[in-house]
Amino acid sequence: MSQRLAKSRLKFDVELTAEEVAVHFKHALEHLATTVKVSGFRPGKAPANLVKEQIDPSKLREEAYSLAVQSAWRKILEDLKELPIQDPEVDLVEFVEGKSAKLALEFDIRPEVKVGNYSKIKLPKIKGEEASDKEVEVLMNSLRRAHAKTVAKMAPASLGDKVHVDFGGSIKGVRKDKLTSKNFPLVLGHANTIPGFDQQLVGLKKGDKKTFTLHFPKDHFDKELAGQAVDFNAEIQEVFDVILPEIDTEFAKSFGHTKPEQLTKAMREDITRRKTEENFTLQKAKWLSEFEKLVKCELPKTLVEAEVDRSREAWQKFLTDRLLKQDQWLKDRGMTLEQLETDWTKAAQASVRIGLGLAEAAKAMKRELKSNEEFQGLLDELVKKAIDPALNS
Repeated sequence: MSQRLAKSRLKFDVELTAEEVAVHFKHALEHLATTVKVSGFRPGKAPANLVKEQIDPSKLREEAYSLAVQSAWRKILEDLKELPIQDPEVDLVEFVEGKSAKLALEFDIRPEVKVGNYSKIKLPKIKGEEASDKEVEVLMNSLRRAHAKTVAKMAPASLGDKVHVDFGGSIKGVRKDKLTSKNFPLVLGHANTIPGFDQQLVGLKKGDKKTFTLHFPKDHFDKELAGQAVDFNAEIQEVFDVILPEIDTEFAKSFGHTKPEQLTKAMREDITRRKTEENFTLQKAKWLSEFEKLVKCELPKTLVEAEVDRSREAWQKFLTDRLLKQDQWLKDRGMTLEQLETDWTKAAQASVRIGLGLAEAAKAMKRELKSNEEFQGLLDELVKKAIDPALNS
């Protein structure tokens, strides 16, 4: 007996007679017999009653139960018109040899999906933005700093010098581990750290100590630090002159070019390409937002939960890789785990709805999506058509 549940879910109640249960136990015993050694008999040749004495009853029951579920599932699939998107979840009341049994199998199926006229989605053309001379200069200097040589010095540190510094930060007398470090390296004037921190170290030489207060911006991402006055104590461990390489033939060769002009041209093209890709990514996000509104379907619970699980695992990996504590990370952002789970669920629902919609669109276009690359290819194609309707012809 089948029952249609909410969210594209089916339930099948399967009744097994005592005789059918006995058959599954018999087959389970035959299968396990190949793994049991009975003195005086070759494997698989001992009498069933002797083999059964050597097998853990719970293991035998588990094997028989597994065979019963597999058999029931095969029979369901034979007559099932809908496409399952998962293996069944099985609820078992009782499964004992010599007694009848009832199985309840629940599983999600691919829902009916209706997609509106997505060809009406229009996106404005974004004129390609060339890389500016300033952007090329910034990138070139970044490459030079990455390949710079350093020479220790005893003179006070200047902007552009590299220092190693020990520091600790406190808020209202309470020291904060996340604002504390030993032998921390940074280049003065080019440090992407605490706003204004590196400026406080200018003029200090090796062994110098300094205390100072910095006021964090009110819109700082870390809610615990936003708008706070933080007291720092710092001690310079080393000061280095940073000797940047000249932009010459040798420098160009280290990046696979024969002349500096070729390196500059390649950098300009790379920046321009990245800008184009970023613009297309923004347009793709706009298209997906509009497309999602056109997709009407029930969202299978299994697919949504799988997406949430992926987000949860990615977050846990992020914390682990950075040695961050879950509670502290949430506190710093003024969030709770429940709020984060809610955000993941909303994102998962959108992702599943879009995925089902694109699969339906591909079906209508008689296109098979066998890989993520093909999926992304179709998406890019649809977005490009929304930007340039001429591609629809």
